Amino acid sequence: MKRSVCALAMAFLVNSSSLLAQVDMAGLSERYKAYDSARNSGRGFSDSADSGTLGWGEGAVIRSYAQMWEATEDSYWLAKIAEHFQRIMDSASDPDGDGFLSWSTKTYSCAAAYAERLHNVSATGIEPAFQKNLNGDAAAKCSGHTYLIEFPRNSQQFSILDRDARSAIATDVAYDGSAAITQIEPFRFKLSGPSHQGDRFLIRTVAPEPLEFAVHQGMFVYPTALFIEAVKSRPALQPQFGADAEKFLAFINKHVFEKNEQDWLDMGELGGAYRFQSRITERYPNRILPHNQFAALARAWLVLRNVAGAHPLMAQRAEQMVRYLHSHLELDEPNDAYRWHYWDWIENGERGHSGYEDTSHAALNVSLAVEAARRDVIFTGSDMTRLANTWLRRMWNQDEQQPRMAAAVDGRKPHEFSPLTAHWSELSEWNRKTYELARHAFLSQSAQEQAGSVPILLLCAKRAGVRLP
Repeated sequence: MKRSVCALAMAFLVNSSSLLAQVDMAGLSERYKAYDSARNSGRGFSDSADSGTLGWGEGAVIRSYAQMWEATEDSYWLAKIAEHFQRIMDSASDPDGDGFLSWSTKTYSCAAAYAERLHNVSATGIEPAFQKNLNGDAAAKCSGHTYLIEFPRNSQQFSILDRDARSAIATDVAYDGSAAITQIEPFRFKLSGPSHQGDRFLIRTVAPEPLEFAVHQGMFVYPTALFIEAVKSRPALQPQFGADAEKFLAFINKHVFEKNEQDWLDMGELGGAYRFQSRITERYPNRILPHNQFAALARAWLVLRNVAGAHPLMAQRAEQMVRYLHSHLELDEPNDAYRWHYWDWIENGERGHSGYEDTSHAALNVSLAVEAARRDVIFTGSDMTRLANTWLRRMWNQDEQQPRMAAAVDGRKPHEFSPLTAHWSELSEWNRKTYELARHAFLSQSAQEQAGSVPILLLCAKRAGVRLP
């Protein structure tokens, strides 16, 4: 009979009096299998067609399978990746008719509105001429309709007509030379100046629409790339997984790599990365992606770049994105550590950047650096030591028993993140202290929390060189 989750937890805790005690890999693997099976009957979030759910929900699930495969080399986890990615592929569609299958979501889409003064008698103005609403809940109120503001009978009253619905949303609104227009949600316009009978103003709105995001794709394509690499490099895996590996790679080549090539931006010596789409409902249309967003997909191209059958441009794109991230790292000399911004861009010929990267999004930057260093692409051992120093010298609260990470790479408070935060613990390959702190954090968790953290702990232990029986 299998041991219960609680019994397995107790067994692990009993054997953990020494921080570097042997890790009970078999017991922990069983715990995670039980945990995973209880999560939507083992299907995770792979049934969803929403790219946000697939990226942030399913991406973590399928990544955990890749972590378990590396730590245990149990092909059970490869089968889980194949099963999940097949469902993800099946949910892809082509609503924009560009010939590529993909996944989309309205969650991050904006609402936009254009206002213009028609050929009126008076000089009454309307502003702003263009505006966006980036608040998801508010933006969802946008109808996407065209509206007419007019003074039909005199200069003291106006009406607002919804042309698409063929109805009035406001009539006989008093006007004394200035008025705030709030009836066309979620926007706000202002009329100002003496008006005249017959004046009209046109408002065109654009409702939120489904958008595609490279970062979401990267979250589930990266572990699938690790699956493909493992299968193609190990003849023993070919009978069971060979056909899936070929099918998945062909799909990724066309519908992920070639699709995203439409939004590639070459930044010369700085490197390059993908851009946001040119749709007006994007928050920052055509701007280069934040580091974490292109990093999510860049990892996959690093993995696949030398795999037989991969798109021939993958190696070049991977190197350019790694270079772009590396070129924006700032050296904190006193700590021999790095810090970097959430986002760096060039717009209107001027360089710009956001604040320093937050801990959660920085995990994807760290993941790209780890993958690059392990494959000898730009990042060196010295770079990785500095990234580990970012964690240990700038971000750690210096508490051995209850270790926590700061909110961002510049060390700002509060210290609320666990050392088990995805990908940060992978720095254990260059500094074993990160493993020790991750293990302390693991031991402080409840049995249920520990079960969910098993993949991260096991991978961290293996990368640190801890013997896994």
